[in-house]
Amino acid sequence: MSRLLFAIILSVGLLSGCALSPQTIHINPQAQATGPAYGQGRQISVQVEDKRASQILGTRGGVYDDTSTISINNDLAAAVQSTALDALQQLGFNGKSSAQPAQMLISIETLTYTTRQKSLMHIVDLETVLKVTTIIAGSVHEGSYQTQGQQEFSHPPEASKNASMINKLLSDTIDRAFSDPNLARFMLKH
Repeated sequence: MSRLLFAIILSVGLLSGCALSPQTIHINPQAQATGPAYGQGRQISVQVEDKRASQILGTRGGVYDDTSTISINNDLAAAVQSTALDALQQLGFNGKSSAQPAQMLISIETLTYTTRQKSLMHIVDLETVLKVTTIIAGSVHEGSYQTQGQQEFSHPPEASKNASMINKLLSDTIDRAFSDPNLARFMLKH
């Protein structure tokens, strides 16, 4: 009887080890815009729209995949707007020029977290897509910026690691958008 009890306890322990809890993470990307300060003191307003269908980024996998969700505990659009304004300030936008003011709309099209298991490794696939529309005196520039990433772990990552990966993904995408030479040329031309 003790062998049967031991087998049941071991089975329950193994199953519970595969159940993962939901996580909430804080989004706080950082801007490191590079290139010339093409803002030249121009005034610019920035609006951000979160166009994702769900507030859930994805799931962590495990036995109960549907309930091991990853979601954001702060306002994603506000976090991206703050980072975009910081990047624009680094690029010389400060509202002290007489140049035509610019308007920028950033649409968060995609921000996903997908997991799969290969052998004994947990593989995390990340993707983000931002669409940036800039308008100056009726002229329009549009750009779409996508970043994908993949990391492997021996155990499903903790919330702090997931937050770090997702913030880096967003930071890299925002930096790419504001380092786009086509956007700089558009700004300098109008």
